[in-house]
Amino acid sequence: MRLSLAAIMVACILMSPVAAAQQSYKLPRAPDGHPELGGVWTNANVDAAFDPPEDELPFRDRSTAMVWREKYATYMTGAPMEEFTHGVDTLPNRDRCLMAANAAAPPMTSQGYNDAYQIVQTPSVIVISVEMMRETRIIPIVADAAAAKSRHGPQVLQRWAGDSVGWWEGDTLVVETINVNVRQARQSPYPTSPDAIWIERFTRTARNQLAYHVEIIDPEIYTRTWTVDYTFRPANRLWEYACHEGNYGMEHILTGARKVERDAARN
Repeated sequence: MRLSLAAIMVACILMSPVAAAQQSYKLPRAPDGHPELGGVWTNANVDAAFDPPEDELPFRDRSTAMVWREKYATYMTGAPMEEFTHGVDTLPNRDRCLMAANAAAPPMTSQGYNDAYQIVQTPSVIVISVEMMRETRIIPIVADAAAAKSRHGPQVLQRWAGDSVGWWEGDTLVVETINVNVRQARQSPYPTSPDAIWIERFTRTARNQLAYHVEIIDPEIYTRTWTVDYTFRPANRLWEYACHEGNYGMEHILTGARKVERDAARN
């Protein structure tokens, strides 16, 4: 009997170690029957896919939306920026050890270091503890999207990482987030308005893979919904991020700014 080349190629693929591992993978499940997402994961060194590409985000008015980020870029060169260095309360979130861009607030993107996330799962609550800045998202689990709408708090109760509520759609955990703190929203690389909505989806696709997809819905800032996709990989543990202890940077930034002011006054 003669076998076609296509049949031989299919057979080879099916017998490959990768295919065998995929076929033998059994989705782990928690006692309540939902997929087990718990563990420590990382998004370090992943290729995040932006749609549209990150440098082509659909801003309605990019120059207005990015005003704060443009000032921050100047500030990071060491140039005087009185708006930022007037006092402790005016420093950027990162220098005050409050938040680091979007490490915790959606879309959860890599910061280049301390990119570990620990997920603790129960039937009624899922907790995501973020290594960067030691931020923690506590996500109540409800029946469906409609129930999530009624579970959110009022807009006046803003949080650094937003007000998140989740539900299961088959084997995918869906999380809707609103009410991100305005300082975080403005200082993000992806600035948003107070009415922005983030829809995240977490799907366990293999023993060592947790797929992440997020939609950003904000008609005030963007002309259309845009998305980010990447895959979390396992990590060993979360390390302590002791930002406040020994935060010499904040002291030195303000000390330097005051010296610049005194020198200017003498001249």
